[in-house]
Amino acid sequence: MRRLPRKQKGQASGPRRLDGTVLDVAAAAELLGVTEKLVRARAARGLLPWRRWGGRVLFLREELLAFMGALPGVSVQQALENVGARAVEQDL
Repeated sequence: MRRLPRKQKGQASGPRRLDGTVLDVAAAAELLGVTEKLVRARAARGLLPWRRWGGRVLFLREELLAFMGALPGVSVQQALENVGARAVEQDL
């Protein structure tokens, strides 16, 4: 199994983000409220808008929010509130 490179001392931990506009797989999964594996699978099938930068798969926050807004069902605001509520429940 391939290991990710260790972060250097002083580097922040958690999902890597570039000013919140460009998201990696972990940050996109957090935004969507799903697992990283599901995000990768949906991107591979063309079900999520994504970009490749070098060898990395990246997502633009605005494209993901527009994608979520086009889906039938709850609004983007309601979905984000649900994800936030789940995070609070998990912290308890």
